[in-house]
Amino acid sequence: MKIEAVGKPLGCKLLRISAEFSEPWTEDSLLEFISIRGDFFAIPEERFEAVETLLRGRKLAGLDEAFDSLLKELKVQTMGISGEGILATLRGAIHDASV
Repeated sequence: MKIEAVGKPLGCKLLRISAEFSEPWTEDSLLEFISIRGDFFAIPEERFEAVETLLRGRKLAGLDEAFDSLLKELKVQTMGISGEGILATLRGAIHDASV
């Protein structure tokens, strides 16, 4: 299922996320695709794109920790974005879509 999420979670800049998850919507849904854009900074950009790719196949639950770990592993410096912010934005959009 596709989701378009926009939000400005605590401690983050504006985030625009396009994502696809396996169905049905649960905390165990697997991420099939993600594109994260917004007003944040990530250096180097190529490695940030690799982080997006490496998040595929991860469960919604724990996506925040996986994102933060991949940033460290690939030595990507960011400002205005966090794994917690991404997860909060996605969960908000999923909640809105299911109401």
